[in-house]
Amino acid sequence: SATAGLHLAFETLGVHKVEVIFVPSFAWPSAANMASRCGAEVVFVDVEPQSYNLCPIDLKLKIQQCLSVGKQLQGIVVVHEFGLAADMEIILPIAKKEGMWVVEDAACALGAHTPLGPVGTLGAMGVFSFHQRKSITTGEGGCIITKNVETDAQLRSLRNHGQVMDHGKRSFGSCGWNYRLTEFQAALGNVQLTKFQTMLSHRRVVAAWYHEYLNGVESLQLPTLDQAHTWQTFMTVLDSSVSRDGLIAEMKSKGVECSMGAFAAHRLPSFKATKAEANDPCPVSTQLFNQGCSLPMHSFMDESKVRDVSNALKASLQD
Repeated sequence: SATAGLHLAFETLGVHKVEVIFVPSFAWPSAANMASRCGAEVVFVDVEPQSYNLCPIDLKLKIQQCLSVGKQLQGIVVVHEFGLAADMEIILPIAKKEGMWVVEDAACALGAHTPLGPVGTLGAMGVFSFHQRKSITTGEGGCIITKNVETDAQLRSLRNHGQVMDHGKRSFGSCGWNYRLTEFQAALGNVQLTKFQTMLSHRRVVAAWYHEYLNGVESLQLPTLDQAHTWQTFMTVLDSSVSRDGLIAEMKSKGVECSMGAFAAHRLPSFKATKAEANDPCPVSTQLFNQGCSLPMHSFMDESKVRDVSNALKASLQD
């Protein structure tokens, strides 16, 4: 899985207990979970309200706060949320200045590009997911990529029990894990890869249809319509006057399944956030967590389905 890939990435980068890893709060908590499991101190960074991606301004602020109290910095996890690339042209220089590595959590963003190149290829390692919700799927599964030959060999060994081949004989150079994708899953994924560009192009058309039918709807913020977006998820943001959970229930009564977007990890009990803080360190993440509403998005939606969902949403907002 992509989560297993993140675990291996942190292992090969030598995550230590006394060091800080910066992670965007508004994301599935995999990166924060794995960094925490490896012993690092996770410092959550807020996201931008339009792109939902890591905010470079807040990243700089959190870095300075950590340096002011003598904390040791190690790395940054960049999550390309919902399929839109984060601003790597700004984030990478920040990391380089402070001597930190960057790992790209591109679980949602296969096929997304930045001016610097494809996502997943810009940091020390990039991790992708083939979960059921992704643009291509192997049911469960994922992959990790790197340009470093030595890192590649280490990753291949660790994902296979620490196994190495020594003069044609099997040996175990370290204690690894069984993180292998099965041959059946890989075969399924290989076939879908041949169809990926077609599926990706259609997702972009579906997103454009949503913008056409929902543009200007009161109490509704639409996601950025970026040509480089790969649209794993089409998440809208509801006005604070609208009950997100109530809207989801209303949409379900109309035959349309919607859901929340992602979690604000700094608010989760697993990170000891059992109550709201007086000064929220990631207020945008909190707002998106509370008011984000994802609409149906997949490669087989036609315009009539998008129109039906949009009409149901407009009617629900008026009820």
